[in-house]
Amino acid sequence: MPPSIPRGVADYFGGPALRRRQLETLLRDLARTWGYGEIIPPIFEYAATFLTELGAQSVETLYRFFDRDGQTLALRPDLTVPAARIVGSKLYDQPLPQRYFYAGPVFRYDEPRAGRQREFWQAGVELMGAGSPDADGEVLALAALALQRVGLDAFRFSLGHLGYFHGLLAELGLDDAAATALQQALDRKSADDVRGLTDAWGLTGRPRDAVLGLLDLFGPQGDGVLARARSLALNNVMREAVDWLVEVEGRLDLYGVKALFDIDLADVRAMNYYTGVTFKAYAPGIGFSVVNGGRYDNLVGEFGPGMPAVGCAFYLDRILLAQTRRQGPPPDPVPDLLILPCPCGDHVRLAQEARDAGLVAAIALGPEDLARYPRRVRCQCDSSLLLETPSGSHTLPVTGWLERLF
Repeated sequence: MPPSIPRGVADYFGGPALRRRQLETLLRDLARTWGYGEIIPPIFEYAATFLTELGAQSVETLYRFFDRDGQTLALRPDLTVPAARIVGSKLYDQPLPQRYFYAGPVFRYDEPRAGRQREFWQAGVELMGAGSPDADGEVLALAALALQRVGLDAFRFSLGHLGYFHGLLAELGLDDAAATALQQALDRKSADDVRGLTDAWGLTGRPRDAVLGLLDLFGPQGDGVLARARSLALNNVMREAVDWLVEVEGRLDLYGVKALFDIDLADVRAMNYYTGVTFKAYAPGIGFSVVNGGRYDNLVGEFGPGMPAVGCAFYLDRILLAQTRRQGPPPDPVPDLLILPCPCGDHVRLAQEARDAGLVAAIALGPEDLARYPRRVRCQCDSSLLLETPSGSHTLPVTGWLERLF
């Protein structure tokens, strides 16, 4: 008999479903207080939307299918590209800057593993039309404060700037194949592979030192990482990237989150997608980043007039996994009150009064396990009710009973 659901997807119910929705609501409410309005893109779009020259997705990871008109469609693999499409094609003439929040499931045909399913959930913010260190600092600070708000402990951000790497590539005159080889060696953090490339390219002197020094441009702020980066810079593009990071650090200091960020100028993944700052956040015990983000000034221009943009995505499944490993599985929700039926019918009114007061109240329909409910209310049909709790039973007048409940 086939499994009830395909590999790479999951059912959520009870405590896990509630915690998932609470996390999404927390991020949405936080973004709203920072001025981010919500956008809701479709779950599927034309596949070509996700396969632009700057798109970060390969054909192999897309869930593609044909509609009845023969158009190739795809389930969305992320939410940044749809946000850029909406702004570039529909909102380009609106006042700038524009701030947007999104949340929902996305789909990638990857091998399922802990922290990454084929259907997974993202929430994120995008700041369009502002190309300054202030804009970068805002998104970075919002991401850091969001992780604090959800209760993650000891998380760290790595912060880089792809302008530094692009400037190095331009100075060395490397072709695409050589640039990719260097990127892959840096991704592996392999000093031997990087050294082998410098030998193969015949690099000497300062150019060789700049390439070999990339893997050392990592560490907490205050350890001199940016000073070393400046000393290795070969041109103004590289120096300007360092200057930009110094400016961003200053903004993070104003928000009180600078100490949460490390510098990493060797993280050059998605080098054709991001144009400026890049960042990731990691939580203890999770082998994947829980937040990814950066500046992508060229993406909106794929769909309309170009404009600078910076944003980040929160990987909700990974954040929830980190919470579960720290706090244990979430308990299934239990109503605040169980209202037992009575002959006079006032139990319906009592339940509605409790709901109007913001409590979760369920009417007993049978066969409930009464011990599961910490507070049970029985109408006595005589202008009083009986409140049953683990500490005993108490008679309360029906008038004003909610004020005496807790």
